[in-house]
Amino acid sequence: MDSHGQKYWFELTVEEKESRLREALEEEMEKTKAMNLPVIYRNELCIKPNMFIHKYPNGHTVLIELDTSNSEIKVIKVLQQ
Repeated sequence: MDSHGQKYWFELTVEEKESRLREALEEEMEKTKAMNLPVIYRNELCIKPNMFIHKYPNGHTVLIELDTSNSEIKVIKVLQQ
């Protein structure tokens, strides 16, 4: 335990670790939503290493391809309006 009475990470149970990680993730997801930034992830539609799904807070979802030489984004397919 540290001087503030909190457990160190390696002292936490699996459930405590999951809870802390879930809280941190939810906090960051809210920040992302407030800035109208997309959640970015990959799935089976991403057949190339530079393909990603962008899902915006309003539900608009697109499959994009990222040009790694200049960070330019090209929308390949609109998945949801």
